[in-house]
Amino acid sequence: MRRTISWLVALAISLTVAAPALTALGSAPAGADPTLDGQFLSLLNADRAGAGLGALSVDSAITSVAQSWTDNLLQQGSLSHNPNLSGQLPSDWIGYGENVGMGQSPASLEAAFMASPEHRANILGNYSLVGIGTDERSDGMIFVTVDFMLPGGSAAAASCQDIDPVDTPSSSAASGYYILGSDGGIFSYGSAPFRGSLPGLGIHAHAVLMALTPDQGGYWVLGSDGGVFTFGDARFFGSVPGTGSHTVGVDLKPTPDGGGYWILGSDGSVFAFGDAGNFGSLPSVGVHDTAVKLVPTATGQGYWILGSDGGVFAFGDARSFGSLPGIGVHDAAVSMAPTSTGQGYWILGADGGIFSFGDAVFHGSVPGLGCQTAQGVQLVATATGGGYYILSSDGRVFGFGDAPEYGEPYALHVATLDLAVLHP
Repeated sequence: MRRTISWLVALAISLTVAAPALTALGSAPAGADPTLDGQFLSLLNADRAGAGLGALSVDSAITSVAQSWTDNLLQQGSLSHNPNLSGQLPSDWIGYGENVGMGQSPASLEAAFMASPEHRANILGNYSLVGIGTDERSDGMIFVTVDFMLPGGSAAAASCQDIDPVDTPSSSAASGYYILGSDGGIFSYGSAPFRGSLPGLGIHAHAVLMALTPDQGGYWVLGSDGGVFTFGDARFFGSVPGTGSHTVGVDLKPTPDGGGYWILGSDGSVFAFGDAGNFGSLPSVGVHDTAVKLVPTATGQGYWILGSDGGVFAFGDARSFGSLPGIGVHDAAVSMAPTSTGQGYWILGADGGIFSFGDAVFHGSVPGLGCQTAQGVQLVATATGGGYYILSSDGRVFGFGDAPEYGEPYALHVATLDLAVLHP
């Protein structure tokens, strides 16, 4: 099965350009420069060698694709990604990525790429082939497209390289966690006490997620029909079926004091119960998108809604810091977690890739671990904000940054849907 793209990221180096440069946009392009291509290749392979990775081989077909896109960027005078890249690459790809940039020199661009976690992940990614296309505008501005590819059957496919930042797990970041199975079963690890499950109540329902009460003395489990089940000190405030709606429930989040909760429908509708305020929904602002997560702000006076395409919609006192479409990434988004300051957030892609916005710091991703494949389903930040967990659908738990790992139900061969982290 093909793996989706790991990263498609664009970078523009800060420039000092006089106003007349706008006129230069319409001038004749200087054309492809093989010398520039060679400089970029030498720089990126030097960075790979420094990380103990093999050199990338230049592929003429990929180079043609990259050059054509760079020619397009030069004509546009701005950066964007090739929306047809997957169909233009050689058909045997099992992984690919793309970096695009504009700057004053190959060295400054490569340095900036390596300083960005997302671009660095492509340069040091599990790829074996590369195509580089460059153009130089009449004012000396360099445009570059670097397309990376891993072909099927490649020896590189069997190579595992961990390119993530070094982890520093700490018990002060998380003391344990719960994992929810698709049948409503609960698995507890570390200091997380078991408080009950749907099978234990004799209930046969398709669960979609769980949420801890603010005091961590209980939890709610949400069924796909929007029904709510309470355990421990979790209180029942209402459910979607109780409103007469037949909307499919996809998320439940409690208010800061635990006196209510929001339930998110798959169409982006929001149901507020208890002391939860309704600050808007996707239908209320004319957005027709499949919603996957609702993330409240720390005040409880707003929330973000994450669309399946990685779009982020802010309501109430929530601020928008960016989205996947906004940075030219076309990937399926599955989860989102705010930073402890509320001034940023992480977005999780379906392949376990992490995208950071605002003051969110990149601590690693599943693709960054090398050849481990996992369908990411949930992302939860630690109490300190210095790390996060990624849960895969097959029961694997990946801890990054200061997130300590306490166990996982992977060996039990159960489908897992959600992760709730216990803070010390």
